Amino acid sequence: MPVQRLLGGRGVSRGRRAGVALLAVLAAVLAAVLSGCAGGAGSTPADGNDQLTLVLPWYADPEGGGFFAAQTQGLYRDKKLDVTLQPGGPQVSATQLVATGRAQVGFTDAAGIVQARAQGIPIIAIGALYQNNPVGVMVHADTGIKSFAQMAGMTWVVQAGQLGPAWIQKTTGVSFQTQQYQGSIANFLNNNRLVQQGWPTNEAYQAQQAGVPVTFIPFSSSGFNPYNDVFFTSESYLASHHDQLQRFLAASMQGWRDYLGDVSVARAANQALLAANNQQTMQSIWYAWDKQRAYVVAGDGASKLGAMSAQRWSTFLDQMQQLGELPTRPSPTELFDDSLLPPIGAPAQLPPPPSGSY
Repeated sequence: MPVQRLLGGRGVSRGRRAGVALLAVLAAVLAAVLSGCAGGAGSTPADGNDQLTLVLPWYADPEGGGFFAAQTQGLYRDKKLDVTLQPGGPQVSATQLVATGRAQVGFTDAAGIVQARAQGIPIIAIGALYQNNPVGVMVHADTGIKSFAQMAGMTWVVQAGQLGPAWIQKTTGVSFQTQQYQGSIANFLNNNRLVQQGWPTNEAYQAQQAGVPVTFIPFSSSGFNPYNDVFFTSESYLASHHDQLQRFLAASMQGWRDYLGDVSVARAANQALLAANNQQTMQSIWYAWDKQRAYVVAGDGASKLGAMSAQRWSTFLDQMQQLGELPTRPSPTELFDDSLLPPIGAPAQLPPPPSGSY
């Protein structure tokens, strides 16, 4: 069975998990500042390329596929960069690693950026992979359920801290009980009265493999659509390493464009993903590659991969306030700087997956 994220992945829960114990992170940041290491760029190796460490959104899987595509195609090398792709995961705090200068770029979600900055941790978003947030819920297809309203009175298996269900209850009046998601969908598979939080790339694949057809509905369809897989750096690194970050983003976004739209590039990158994480299968990799693409190229991503806007950030801040999750409201422009993103849009067409790939 492939390694699966403890759902929510990047949603609000990912930010909270990655930034767990933010006060401890702040203490580490202060210690790093006192020692003069915060925001450090790393050494320059003998080949003269600049070193940069990226903490992946999760373990090596298709959600980091564009970065592996940039690596396998030599795009980083062409930009005079030596990029280390460091696995993430539930025990890895990208916030702490980046804030203290041990990595230069990491991933969280929109809420993770807001929460970190509220604690005085000086990170800033520089791009957002998922333009349409993929976190949502799934139900057994044979129930005929097509909307959140039809899930009223059912039990929702959700991860603690996930704001999507709270938003649905507050704005639609739909009432339901909750159970905490512990990382297994076994109960859901055997009970069609359960609503299972998940990702269309992971939990949906597990259900398919178990022979249980599902209907997946993202929370974004309710109007709750914060950016997800938000990549960030520290304010100090952004201020002092514009050139390195610009080259990194240029290679990375080209890698993502190629990964999404060129099957031959995706095939090489997926082989690299499997080599880096053999707890998945090539079938699960191709499934995730295929299913995630619509969420990456949605909205502004069609014309500019990774795009962010003050309006989207402002809407999310409004929603956090409505949910009582934002005691002090920051300015949206404090949270992100997308000025270094290259004008690389999504592929004109998304090719079908290879025949028999999953």
